[in-house]
Amino acid sequence: MKTVLKLSSWLLISMIVFTCSKKGDIQPTPTPPVTKTDTLKVTGISPDYGKAGVEITVTGTGFSATASENTVTIDGKIAKITSATTTQLKITAPENATHGAVKITVGKLSVSGPTFYYEPEITSVSIASGKTGDEVTITGKNFGTSAGDFEVKFNGVAADIIAATLTTLKVKVPDMATTGAITVARKTKAAVTGPSFSVTPSGNAAKGFTVTEGNITMTSILKSTGSYGSILCFTIDEAHDVMYAGTISHILKIDLTTNNVSVMLANSSFLTTGISQPSAMDVGPDGKLYLLADLVTVSGVPTTGGNVYQINTSDNTVKRVGNKYIGLNLGGALGDNVPFMVTPDNGFITMDGSIYTIVKYSADLSIRTVILTTNILESFSHLIKNTDNSIRIVTNTLFTKSYYDYKTSLSAKTDYAASVNTDLVSITRGGSSFYALQSKYAPDASATSTHRIYTIGKLNASQTGFDKKASFTIDGYREVAGIKNYNFIPLNGKTYFYADKNGNMYGLVLSLQADDNAGIVKFTIN
Repeated sequence: MKTVLKLSSWLLISMIVFTCSKKGDIQPTPTPPVTKTDTLKVTGISPDYGKAGVEITVTGTGFSATASENTVTIDGKIAKITSATTTQLKITAPENATHGAVKITVGKLSVSGPTFYYEPEITSVSIASGKTGDEVTITGKNFGTSAGDFEVKFNGVAADIIAATLTTLKVKVPDMATTGAITVARKTKAAVTGPSFSVTPSGNAAKGFTVTEGNITMTSILKSTGSYGSILCFTIDEAHDVMYAGTISHILKIDLTTNNVSVMLANSSFLTTGISQPSAMDVGPDGKLYLLADLVTVSGVPTTGGNVYQINTSDNTVKRVGNKYIGLNLGGALGDNVPFMVTPDNGFITMDGSIYTIVKYSADLSIRTVILTTNILESFSHLIKNTDNSIRIVTNTLFTKSYYDYKTSLSAKTDYAASVNTDLVSITRGGSSFYALQSKYAPDASATSTHRIYTIGKLNASQTGFDKKASFTIDGYREVAGIKNYNFIPLNGKTYFYADKNGNMYGLVLSLQADDNAGIVKFTIN
């Protein structure tokens, strides 16, 4: 009996176990579906730069259309979501955050998108005034640890950044700085303006000069080692108190009141014929800038004359004048400068055809008139505008310097007086007065080489001597084996030596070495 009961119990348990096992195989316990991680993506943000509080549109896929089901952070700080769809989120850049990737979290999935950069903020500067080369620490927020990402300017002049953190930028006051606001910009983005910085008078003093007579101040206006490359020519618009300069890369405008340098346009934007370089420039009676641009071969040897371009100084638009080459190249290294000036009727006077011929072209270059032809011993030096709108053509021989005045016809030849004629480097006019630059050799202290003593100043009424003058040497100037390290460029004095209506004089100093002593220098006799 016991055996039968045990067998029955065993059969019952077996049936129950078999039945349960079978049901488990047929109907497994369901699990939630797995969401693929590649469905949550960020494809872009707009804008990628701005202040705290700016609205940012985040585009992508896999977002939740319910705003509260998404979490967005920048630099780990939660951004408020103002609207949501499955492909777009609108968020507000959070306060107290700095640059960082836009990170999206939906459920258990997270993904990072592009970086949002906060606009810099300037709160203070370590000093409010200083001179060239002084170190200034700019304090604020949203800077960066890579100095190359930022640009700091003093009244528009770029400064070297020597150290950078998220909250400080250490910079040096640039050589050409003038009094004005400090600005900070993340490169390619708009700049933000900070406090004004006062540049002390010695801040842009020119280097490399020693005064030997009188009281004179030298101010660096534009360096050949600056951002725009070698300076090829310049001119002054007295009426508007501005200077225009042509460099190997740009046409620049310089405010002579503040010395602020601004770019008008890049040479590449209009010098499209061959390998062209600005060689000479002048302001016409219409206030426009006229530029002679010579053609140079790859080897630097000039092949032809150049084109004339008119630059509208109001909007910097350019057009070529006429359809022919004029002028004569003299050597590729310095831009092949030749005398060039705009006449009162918007024609052009230049050396043309040979080194012994000065001609006048009509305003459209269609009419060419020979004004003066000299002999082999007489060469052209430069052109000067007289107060009566006539043009003075300066020539020189081995022993004399002379001039002819031209308005509608050529005057008789007049020699400059000996006192001025001696080693006369250049002569120019500013306002109603004439100014001159002359030089003489002096033995070096070591007696192994020579240097020049320059005398500069305002001429008397008869142009036989100076009413006001000062003298100096250029410290780096040496002549060894015929090589000049520093010197004023004597060729075409009209191009390289000017005076403004206030009696300040400007000269271009050439250096065969790449250093800060070369460039356009302002000379003021006190």
